[in-house]
Amino acid sequence: MKVLIDCTQITRNKAGVGMYALNLVNHLVNRQNQGFQVVLLVQDDDPDFCFDPAVAKSISVPSRFFRILPLRLLMEQLYIPWIASRLKVDVIHSLHYSFPLMRTRARRFVTIHDMTSFIIPEVHTRAKRMYFHFFIRAATYLADCLIFDSNSTRSDWADLFPGCAKPVFVTLMGKSEIFKPDLDPQAIRKVLDQLKISTPYVLFLGTIEPRKNLLRLVSSFARIADLFPLHHLVIAGMKGWMYDGLFELVAQLKLEKRIVFTGFVAEGDKPYLINGADAFAYLSLYEGFGIPVLEALACGIPTLTSNTSSLLEVAGDAALLADPTSIDSITFNLRKILSDTATRQSLRSKSLIQAARFDWGFTADQTMKAYTGLGARGDN
Repeated sequence: MKVLIDCTQITRNKAGVGMYALNLVNHLVNRQNQGFQVVLLVQDDDPDFCFDPAVAKSISVPSRFFRILPLRLLMEQLYIPWIASRLKVDVIHSLHYSFPLMRTRARRFVTIHDMTSFIIPEVHTRAKRMYFHFFIRAATYLADCLIFDSNSTRSDWADLFPGCAKPVFVTLMGKSEIFKPDLDPQAIRKVLDQLKISTPYVLFLGTIEPRKNLLRLVSSFARIADLFPLHHLVIAGMKGWMYDGLFELVAQLKLEKRIVFTGFVAEGDKPYLINGADAFAYLSLYEGFGIPVLEALACGIPTLTSNTSSLLEVAGDAALLADPTSIDSITFNLRKILSDTATRQSLRSKSLIQAARFDWGFTADQTMKAYTGLGARGDN
């Protein structure tokens, strides 16, 4: 079986979807054998998907053109069907919603990461809503198989598209082995110095966008700031969209000296950043999976997250859960996780057990089951 994986949708600075793509591809490449071959379609400016030709076949496209969304979509609709036919691939796997609408001999697999554009459309710009709505609907009716990151997202999709008999698979995400507890204190301090972070601190790690609910997190931190005068709130991650209100709120609350914005953090620095934190706070309104929560649990850091969507699957009983729409709930639990020693110790012991249940190798194995179950063609 030959599988063409479209990696051109993935940005160079990789957050949740990017880490899904990178880890899935790495594990699939390592699982190749005589009956299973991976072909990667990649942007030529992304070294993360660069493999030795003896290990995996890659086809690169010029990023100076195809990082521009309209041109990338044009390439997706015309070039991918052509290259799939020329290479006689059995499966085209699109990793991030959009996929070739033209039918070829290959079966089309599409990963859908979340349903926020339908459930909480206000957290997206109008253009993003239109984009996601179009391709999720198209995938529902045209793709041969849908892959979801969590049971929660699959359930949300089923509620929105009742009666659809589409084959679906859930392939829970994993975490890298670099996320572990008790890292070298000097290495932690080096990373914190590079990012200009003082201890102690509460950490958020993720893209700055409305869905991450940072306005309420900042408002909750403001309520307890006087009770914990030494703590900072560190917001680590690149700017996404609709973020101006966050910086305005920080200024309005006069918290500029208590809240640190690091910008994008390299993957290799994240374990040290997480290990240096007193607590991890991730109060997203909705997540298709929520990799940062899993990474914090894997590092043994007391974690506060939302009692909604897939975050319940990821956290289990290993994190404090708050209502992300309630500043009172977030404040109460944020204070508890910083001040209650027994709670912190309990969360630390449970977190490593919970994190051990998630593995990228399992993600790849489940994806291969989807390929082999639906991708093999008996008509050619």
